[in-house]
Amino acid sequence: GQTDPWTVGFAAGFAVLWLSLYNRKPTFFLYVTLGFLPLAFIPDWSLSGYLAGTPLKAIIDSVPPVYGGVFLFLFIVALARVLLSRPRRSEKHYIVDESCFPHFKLVGKVAREYSLEEIPTLVQEMRKSFDSGITRPIAKRKEQIRQLHKFFIDNEERIIEALHQDLGRPRFESMYYDIANPLAEINEVLHKLDEWMQPTPVGPHIFAFPSRQWTQPEPFGVALVIGTWNFPFQLELVPALGALAAGNVVIIKPCNTSKACARLLAEELPKYMDPRIVQVVGANFEGDRECTAKLLEEKTDIIFFTGSPTVGKVIMQGAAKHLTPCVLELGGKNPVYVDSSANLDLAAKRCVWGRNLNCGQQCIAPDFVLCHKDVIEEFKERCKQWCGKMYTNSVNDPNVGRVVGKKQMKRLVELLKTHGGKVVTGGNYDEVSRYIAPTVVHVNRNSSLMEDETFGPILAITEVSGVRDAIAEINSRPKPLALYIFAQDKQIQHHVIENTSSGGVTVNACLYHVGHPGLPFGGVGNSGMGSYHGKKTFSTFSHDKPVLVKSVWNDFGILSDPFFVYPPFNSTKERLLNLLRPFL
Repeated sequence: GQTDPWTVGFAAGFAVLWLSLYNRKPTFFLYVTLGFLPLAFIPDWSLSGYLAGTPLKAIIDSVPPVYGGVFLFLFIVALARVLLSRPRRSEKHYIVDESCFPHFKLVGKVAREYSLEEIPTLVQEMRKSFDSGITRPIAKRKEQIRQLHKFFIDNEERIIEALHQDLGRPRFESMYYDIANPLAEINEVLHKLDEWMQPTPVGPHIFAFPSRQWTQPEPFGVALVIGTWNFPFQLELVPALGALAAGNVVIIKPCNTSKACARLLAEELPKYMDPRIVQVVGANFEGDRECTAKLLEEKTDIIFFTGSPTVGKVIMQGAAKHLTPCVLELGGKNPVYVDSSANLDLAAKRCVWGRNLNCGQQCIAPDFVLCHKDVIEEFKERCKQWCGKMYTNSVNDPNVGRVVGKKQMKRLVELLKTHGGKVVTGGNYDEVSRYIAPTVVHVNRNSSLMEDETFGPILAITEVSGVRDAIAEINSRPKPLALYIFAQDKQIQHHVIENTSSGGVTVNACLYHVGHPGLPFGGVGNSGMGSYHGKKTFSTFSHDKPVLVKSVWNDFGILSDPFFVYPPFNSTKERLLNLLRPFL
């Protein structure tokens, strides 16, 4: 009976149905396992034999067995597809009412800069704009995302120039981080937004039966994106992209530390975006504190902040007044462990490169190296060699950016004077041009370079006795945004990964996990909360709403409305509940 085509089709079909109900992503191996496992315990069973003596047996005998088996399989699969049909969203279900817009005082009028006194009105009108439903249709979302794409394409040279003016950023770094990366995120959203917006079906439950249930993403409402200065276009507009894709209205607060970039964003972005959906505020102020504080006084529905842990605490305090959820992308001292099994030349090359991108002013840069004592001297020498190959150690070096401002420069110069260690390479600086040569310093663990996040082109190296010593040192500090491991020994790799906590990990390289669109980027503990990139950028700005539609059957409530769930309760109903407990 095992080779009877009818039996094979029957078993395979129900394997698909069963796995569709409870696994939702069945594999071929599981089809075979679950569909044919019962037949292994009943070796002589067949569908044809089971139906012997019934009218169905005559029908089976009149059909060629192979065709019949295939038909039965396809019939059961089709039945499964119908029973588990995925709910679809339709544009016709959205209600858009634009009658409120003519009454607005600020939003939708001539683009201009706003005073502090106008911010409450601006936020209120943006909320009314969201309530109008204008952002919900997918066509409108894609229109705004394409306009964001156009902003980057049309202003590429101006973006590069603004970044050079504020940060002395090399052209290649600007092209990659603040143009190519955001454009890649935009293209992925445009390609996959239809799929991301669709409801996700959920399997049945005995108490809800008969029913259909799913989760569907819905926008929060008014999203406030508070940016930072080191990668201003990427770190302000990629979160804004996620907010737009999810159907929110967006208020962007650029960071005025990078003044040229903030001005460019405030002047040019409104020319591309619908002002009822996107507003840029605060670039006309001298600093950031007043405008940010005023925005936090108003109720928004989600806040996305990138910056330091100190300011992150202020953002959370402001959000707590309105119970507004926050995504905080913060920083910290990112450790590197270099094991004795590591490829030292590669480790040195990638640590020096990762430390000096954007003049070391990035939250994911390797901050200090915990190097195995057996290889520390060779590692230091390799770092020195790579600094010499990549950089000129000259104030005119075009491959190194500049420190963003005088205050930041003063802090870094003080670190260079007080670290108490031995300079391996670099160490020279020019305060007028805000230049610091890529620097490597051998320090002990009590050095000032081992305290707070460096945020500059200075790489500290200290020795450890082995992997356990490195793990203990990492765990004695606040949880970092990134952790880097250089080791050829896979046991060592897994020891560090499994016994430490960080926002993310890259093994045998630096930074790469952050640039992968399939991996979420975010911190943990002191380095932040929440994440984004790829689909996560969309889901971060969406509420995953559960929906259950209970079917109404004319079965007198036997199955569709069981009597024992309603009062008055008694011992019979309790016994029924106990019988069903294993299936809950």
